[in-house]
Amino acid sequence: MNEEWEPIFQIELMDIINSLNIKKLHVGSSDSLIYEIMGEPELAVTRLNRKSKIFSHLYGNVNILSENNTIISINIDMHGFRKKMVVLGRINSWKLDNWLELSKIKDWRVNKFCDVVRLEGKGIVICLLPNGEVGMISLS
Repeated sequence: MNEEWEPIFQIELMDIINSLNIKKLHVGSSDSLIYEIMGEPELAVTRLNRKSKIFSHLYGNVNILSENNTIISINIDMHGFRKKMVVLGRINSWKLDNWLELSKIKDWRVNKFCDVVRLEGKGIVICLLPNGEVGMISLS
């Protein structure tokens, strides 16, 4: 891990939820835009494994996956120890009821798997703990 790396900006999670992008970088974008928008990555861009055609671009708590020069997924880890490019911001104190209310407004499916609540909408999956704490967000 590059201890000196710092995100060039921070963005609130609700802005990503509403736009399904990070500063206009979205699933389907050319991977040539990643560096232009996100800046220098925390770690060198790497293949997921030796034979994989999928590349990982790590920016703190944001991991962007690309294949064939196209972004295929943007994953945001809110529980990890990496520096935060995406922050909770104004939804920091939300509980499960707040998320369930938002899921009704957005017409998302709500699934419970073991102790994880998954909110699934077009292009987004949000994984929550039973108390409403955000764990992982995936744009795909």
